[in-house]
Order: sequence, then structure tokens, then C-alpha cells
Amino acid sequence: IGEEDKSGVNFVVFQEPTTFDITGYVEVSSEYVGSTKVHLIEDKGKAGGKQVHSTQLHESRIFVFPDMTLSSSYNVKIESSLSQSMYNFTVPDVKLKSEGPFQHVNLVFLPIRKSVHQEQVTRASFTALTIIVLSMVLAANHATLVPVFTQVYHSVVNRGTGGESVGSADGMEYIDDVHRGGIRRPKSKKK
Repeated sequence: IGEEDKSGVNFVVFQEPTTFDITGYVEVSSEYVGSTKVHLIEDKGKAGGKQVHSTQLHESRIFVFPDMTLSSSYNVKIESSLSQSMYNFTVPDVKLKSEGPFQHVNLVFLPIRKSVHQEQVTRASFTALTIIVLSMVLAANHATLVPVFTQVYHSVVNRGTGGESVGSADGMEYIDDVHRGGIRRPKSKKK
């Protein structure tokens, strides 16, 4: 270097980075994107961890956590709002050590809907439907059925005790009368 000024010289300055960026991609079906969050947790060793960033996953399935401190360890975790009782899935967890200006992470989140045994659903549905229909028939015809059941009950009880049935020899005559002309109630005597 001499005593005179130089012009037209370009300088390149290299600076040691103090931060780095974490980018990532989550492989997940479109129907589960809205229920998926990505968390960045700073690893504090035995002391546990502190959540540094959190982001809701969007249709692009790409996430970015900028300006992370160098010389730290991080965990990238997925959180899902899907019910464990309805879906089978494992939540991916990736550990990172800060190196270089950025790091990229690929995560796979593939929930599978649990199946309900079709035979159990069909049997339960058929039983419930049968009970509902039977209840509706009984409720709609209660005025006709109550006297019929009463007469049949008295016939069975009287037959078991050896006594005469009320109103007919075996109770079937009363049922036939109901089918032919409806229920005949005895007229009350007026005084």
C-alpha cells in the first residue's frame, strides 16, 4: 500500500453467522392439513424444552422458522387435533443441531381412520330399529291391545288354576270378536 488512494476496488466482507433458519415440509393428506400444527422447541437437555415457535400448517405444507440462535439444539414436532380414539397415527419428532445458515426437515404424518366392525353396527342398528317399530305399533294400537292382552292373561291364569275363563271358553272368542267388530264394552247399569 502506498501513499496514494486507490479507487475502483471492491471489498468482500465475510461475517460469521449468528442465526440460522429452519425450513420444512410435512407430507400429509389434504384433509388433515387444517388439523396439523408444527412446533419448534428449544432443547434444554434435562431441564426439558421451551417452545420457541408454532405455526398452523397450510395447503403448501411448508413451514419456516427464521432467525434461530446458533449453538442451540431444537426439536421439530407435529401436533394434531385429530382424536386418538378415531385415528391411528404417530407424531413425528425430529432433533436438530444448529449448523450452517439453514436446515431443512421433512416430516411424514399419515393418520389412518380406525374402522368400526360393520357386523356390530348392523346388528345394533337392526335391534334398535325393531324395538322402535314395535314400540310405535304398540303405542298406536294401545286402545285395542290392552283389552286383548288382559283377556289373554285372564285366560292363561284361569286355565292354570282350573277355573273358568272370563267371558269365553278359552279367550280366543274375545280376540275373534275384536277382529270382527271392534271391542265391545259392557254397558253400565244406571240406577
